[in-house]
Amino acid sequence: MIADIYALGRRFALPCACALAVALCVGPMRVQGQDKPAPKPAASKSAPAAREDRGALSQYGSAEFSESALIGILYDLKQNQKHQKLQIDVTKYNQITNEFVSSNWDEGVLNRYYRVTRPMYTTQVFIPLGPASDGPKAFGVEKIVKPNFWMIHYKGQVAPPTSGRWRFWGYGSEVCCVAVNGKTVLVSNWLEQKPMPMPDVPWKSEAPQGQPMHLGHLIGGSWIELKAGEVIDLDVLIGERGGGNFSAVLLVEKEGETYEMRNGKPVFPIFQLAPYNTPDPRPGQPAPPFARNGPIWKGVQ
Repeated sequence: MIADIYALGRRFALPCACALAVALCVGPMRVQGQDKPAPKPAASKSAPAAREDRGALSQYGSAEFSESALIGILYDLKQNQKHQKLQIDVTKYNQITNEFVSSNWDEGVLNRYYRVTRPMYTTQVFIPLGPASDGPKAFGVEKIVKPNFWMIHYKGQVAPPTSGRWRFWGYGSEVCCVAVNGKTVLVSNWLEQKPMPMPDVPWKSEAPQGQPMHLGHLIGGSWIELKAGEVIDLDVLIGERGGGNFSAVLLVEKEGETYEMRNGKPVFPIFQLAPYNTPDPRPGQPAPPFARNGPIWKGVQ
C-alpha cells in the first residue's frame, strides 16, 4: 500500500497501518470503524450501520485506493501522535495555517500533530455546508478526534484534459487553499464574512468576486498556463476551527470558455478527476451553483 501511495508522485510520512483502510465508495458506501486495524471480511456484517448521512461522509472521499484520486490525510491540531493534548485556540489555528502555506506547504508543520493513519482518496472537493463532525467520521476517527481544529491535506499529481489557461475557484469555511507545483495559487479562508489572517502569505486574488456563500463568496485563483496532459503537483488544504458547520468547495475555469451566468456571475464546473454526478445540495445546505458535464482532469499514478 505504501508503494501505491508513493507512486502518486509525492510522499506522506505514513505508517504502514494505512494499508488497513476499510473500503468506502463515493455515493453508496461502507463505513470505517475507528482508527484501528480493519475487521476481517467475515466480520464485516457486524460493522456499525449507524452512519446517519452516508452521502455527507462520502463527500470527503473513499478509503479505497484509487490511482486517479487525490490522497487525503486528516490532522488533529488538538493532540500529537501520542494523543497528548496540545494547546490550541482560534489564534493558534490561524497561525498554523499561515505557517504551513507560507513554508511552501511543508508537511513537517502538520506532522507535529496527530495524523490519522488511514488516508482517504477523492476525485473532487465539493462539501456543502454540513456538520464539522462529518470530517472525522469520514476518516473513522470520530471517537478520538473532536470536530474542531482539524485539517485535511489532499495531494496528488494531475493533468488537464486540454491546453490553455486554467484557474481554480474555491471557498472554505474556514479553510480552502490550493498550490500547484508547490506554489500557492488560491487562498479562500473565511471567518464570519471576513478572510482569515494570513500575514506571511502574499497571495492575492485578481479575479472578480465569485458566487456568494453563507460566510463569504467564491474566490478565483491565479491563472495557470498548462498543456494537455502536462503533469502538475496539486495540493488542497481544507480545515475547520469551531466544530459547528463546515464547508469547502473547489471549482475550475478555463479561459475562453462560455459559462452560464447566475446572480450576475459565472457558474463553473466542479474540479473533477473522474466523472461523478454530484447530488444537488439539500434545501438549507448552502453551496454554490455548479455546471455539470465539466472537464475531467487526469490523476497520475
